[in-house]
Parts: sequence; C-alpha cells; structure tokens
Amino acid sequence: MYVPSDEKPIIKEEKKTHWLSIYIAALLSFVGSVQFALYFSALWPYMQILDPDMDESFYGYTVALYSVGQIIISPFFGWWSNKIKAVSPPLCFGLFLMLTGNIFYIIMEVVDFPKRFMLLLVRFVTGMGSGNVAILRSYASTASTSEDRTKAIAWVTCGQALGLTSGPLFQLVFTALEHPGIRFFNMFSFSLYTAPAYVACMINITGLILVKFFFQEEYAGVEEDGSTSDVEQAPAKKPFVPPYDVIAVWICYATRFTDMFVRTNLETLGSPFAMMMFNLKEELAVRYMSIAQGIVGVMTMATYAAYIFLKLERWVPLRSGTIIALAGMALFHILTFSWPFLPSIHTITNGTDKAVGCNTERFSWCEQLDQVNVWVFFLSYTIVIGLTFPLMQITLNTLFSKILGPRRQGSEQGWLQVSSAVGRMIGPIGASKLYQSNGPRPKNGAVEGGSDAFTKMFNFDDFKFGQLAELVDSLHTRTDTKDLSVHNR
Repeated sequence: MYVPSDEKPIIKEEKKTHWLSIYIAALLSFVGSVQFALYFSALWPYMQILDPDMDESFYGYTVALYSVGQIIISPFFGWWSNKIKAVSPPLCFGLFLMLTGNIFYIIMEVVDFPKRFMLLLVRFVTGMGSGNVAILRSYASTASTSEDRTKAIAWVTCGQALGLTSGPLFQLVFTALEHPGIRFFNMFSFSLYTAPAYVACMINITGLILVKFFFQEEYAGVEEDGSTSDVEQAPAKKPFVPPYDVIAVWICYATRFTDMFVRTNLETLGSPFAMMMFNLKEELAVRYMSIAQGIVGVMTMATYAAYIFLKLERWVPLRSGTIIALAGMALFHILTFSWPFLPSIHTITNGTDKAVGCNTERFSWCEQLDQVNVWVFFLSYTIVIGLTFPLMQITLNTLFSKILGPRRQGSEQGWLQVSSAVGRMIGPIGASKLYQSNGPRPKNGAVEGGSDAFTKMFNFDDFKFGQLAELVDSLHTRTDTKDLSVHNR
C-alpha cells in the first residue's frame, strides 16, 4: 500500500540485553550469598563465649531459621516486584534487612538480652534479607533476550556460587585476629568472631549504593500486555503470552528442592562421613574436605565460564543438562554407597578415644558397615559434584524462565527460592536422623532414589517440557523482531 512521504513506517526497535545491569545483578547476587557462610565457622565458638548454655540442638535450629526467613519473605518479594513492575525497591529492602541483621550481631555482646535468642533474631532477619536472590534471578530472566538468557542467568548464578565459595575464605583471613581484639567505645569488639559482621555491613552498604546509583532496569525479555504504539492512529496489538505449564513449573520446584537437599547434606555430613568411613582425625577430615571443596570451586567456575564465554548451551540443551545433573547426583551416591561386597571398616573405636572411625557406643550399625574406597569418594566428590551442581544451577534456572515465558516472573521465582530454602532447612535434619539411627546407607539410598525419580520425570516422552520451551522461544523471537508499520487509512 502507498505510504505518503511524510508518513514513514514505524519499525519496532529490536530489544537488546542490558549487560551492565546483568553484571550489577551478579555482584548483588554475590553480596547476598556470601553472607550465608561468612561467619559459620566462628558462630559456634563465639556463642560458647557469650552464652555457654547454648547447646548443639539449639544451634541447629538457629542455623535452620535462616532458611525459615527465606521461606517467609521470598514469595512476598516476588509479588512485590511483579506488582510495581520493578526490582530495585525489593532489592534495597532485602539489603537493608541483611544490614540490620549484621548490626544486631555486632551489638549482641553488649545488649542485656539472652544471647542465644538474640542470635535467633539475627539469623532470621538476615535470612529474610537474602530472599532477594530470587528477584535477581527473575531480573536476569526478564532483562535478557531469548538468545542471551542462558548467559545472563549464568552470570547471576556465578555470583551466587562465588559468594558461597569465598565466604569461608574471608573467615580464614580473620583467624589472624584474636578475641576480644580491638575495642570501640569500650563496648564493641573487632575480633575474629565479629569481623565478618563488619565486613558484611560494608558489603551491604556497597550493594545499596550499586542499586541506588548504578542499577538501571531494562526488560528485553518481557512483553507487556498494556504496551501501546507511539502513534495514536494505530495502537500496537497486545502480545499474546500463552499460560505456562503448571506441571512443568512444579517439577522445577521439586527439582530445586532435590538439588539443595543433596547440597546441604554434603555440607553437613561430609566431614563426619569422612572421619567415620576413612578413620580420619578431625584435623585431617577438615583439611581433606576443604581441599576437595576448593577443587569443586574451581570446577564450578570453569563450568560457568564455559556457559558465559563458550556458549555451552549450543551443544548441551537445557533439559538434557538438567537430566545430566540429576543423574550425576544419583551417580555420586551410587559410587559412594557402602555396598555389601566392599571390605569392612578395620578401625572401630569404642568411644574412649578421640572420634576416629565408627563409634560403636554411639552407633549400633558400625559392625555391619562396609568401607568405601577413599579415592573413589574424593574423586567422585570433586569431579561429579564439581560438574553437577553448577550445571544444575544454570540449566534449571534457564529452563524455568523459558517455561514461564516473556512475562514478569517475580512470584514464581520467589516460590522457586522457597523450595530451595525448604531443602536447605529440612535436608540436614532428616539426613542426620537417618545417619544417626541407621548409618549412611539409608541416607544415600533416599537421596539416590529421589534424584533418580526426578531424572525419569524429565525424561517422559509425553511430557511437554521441551515443546513448551520451544513455543515460548518462538513467541519471544517473533514479538521481538516483528516490524510494526503504520499506514494511512
């Protein structure tokens, strides 16, 4: 049709990923995650000084309360960000909560209040603040184009993984300090026990500055229902975004629970398992597990680098990557299972000596236990787990965002974070109970069975996981590149 010379066709500008905001989101993800493990190693000895009446059971509930805070606040953060169509206010509020929790930790030694209950408040408030990590994943999903989605999510999850890995390294630096260390105003101490909280406060303040002055929200992956054209004569047609597959979303929730369940079990029981299975003293067990964890960190960074710089998703499809990660979790527990054909444990302590080997006075199952090869365990841990965990983080988060489609995902990402927090909270409790009553076999079997079950779910031929993701990708590509022309009526 003829278009007058003074009426030029209006072409919709192709959306592009705003990479600066993605990089800042990765930094903010680091800020939130580093505080989870920043002062774990100092927490227990510090509380023994402030409140000797605090026992291991109460301490366990204190650690779990961090996840309770995430469970409560994450859906609210998601709903809030969807409601206002922005992530900056919830991000600032989460950073403020984490800052408040760390300030409470610093003043805990001087307040006239039972210290153990004060610590409950500290962990709960800090845990609520860390719930904003779900908003960051949501932003990475909606701020990137379909082609850049995997890379953007890899950046944000890499920041989270780097925070979890570097938290203990900060504590290693603080060990040079002593207690009570340096005193401020004859009240507050700067020591190996409180220094992590001061650092966390500075990190949170830095995060607030980043959000306030440098973080610019750009949404290349969202099709707003109310979008209109710049020209009054021809309003833009509202894009149609199909409803997402509810079953697929719930399987993603269950898979994230499985991932965090396995992860926290290894964090909690890794050292006790090594001491019992390989007759290691405490110092050697901690050293070997630390070395193994360091290698896992290197493998994790290498996996993220492969997705960020080499675009590994071209050769490993998202659903296949998730299946491989789930199968890897099952494989690790199969390889490290105490099979009956393995040799029996040679050194069995009777409880009178230092905790080395399997303590027959505490565990009735010691004499029936068979010994896993030490090389099999540590090689499986460093290689299989080192590749499995980052692969799961990248592929599941990207797959989840593509299932939801080009819509705002705050609420759904909030519930994904809830499933993660539930796994982190109940995983160590349930596994510890199984471990104490029946040994490592039931614990390994339960985790292995769960991983295998979800692997089969992702492999169902009639499951429309891949088809839906392809449909949403196709829709997003069409709506991003479609030219909108205005003609004279």
